Amino acid sequence: MRIREPLLYEQYIGQFLTDEEVLERSQEAMLDGAQEGQAGGGGSCGLANLLLNSYQERLIQNRLQEEQDREDGAQEEDEDDEDDGVQQRGWEPTAEEKALLREEFISQMHQRFLDGKDKDFNYSEVDDNPDYDNLDIVSRDAEDKYFDEDDDEDEEEEEMEKDDDEENMAQ
Repeated sequence: MRIREPLLYEQYIGQFLTDEEVLERSQEAMLDGAQEGQAGGGGSCGLANLLLNSYQERLIQNRLQEEQDREDGAQEEDEDDEDDGVQQRGWEPTAEEKALLREEFISQMHQRFLDGKDKDFNYSEVDDNPDYDNLDIVSRDAEDKYFDEDDDEDEEEEEMEKDDDEENMAQ
């Protein structure tokens, strides 16, 4: 999620990480790469994963900087209108508040995904794939369609009988 929305991650989680937590996150990424390299059967994979993790971190930082610059530009325009955009830098959240911020971040990311706003995901692969359809809903729709067609046929028959009755009365 940090890769997909680095600015949102930074606002909710990253800015409140201690130096130890940042270092721990970096070490976990390196260990993950090293374990993948060992599982793959060679030490060169560990180095390759380390390089990939480093490159990925640099991409995240570049994307974060671009998003911050965009937001700073938008805030400068807003500051001309109002001064409410100033953040409190001295505030440090408690562990409970950090957990709530993390939950809010995850909730927002889930909702963005469900709303189709995840730029890195090809939604058409899922939307157009019948293997992912809910079979209960599909069968219910088929039943509804069948009964709707049956109702339409009954209405047409009733109208024909009514027309025939009217013609018989007219004669």
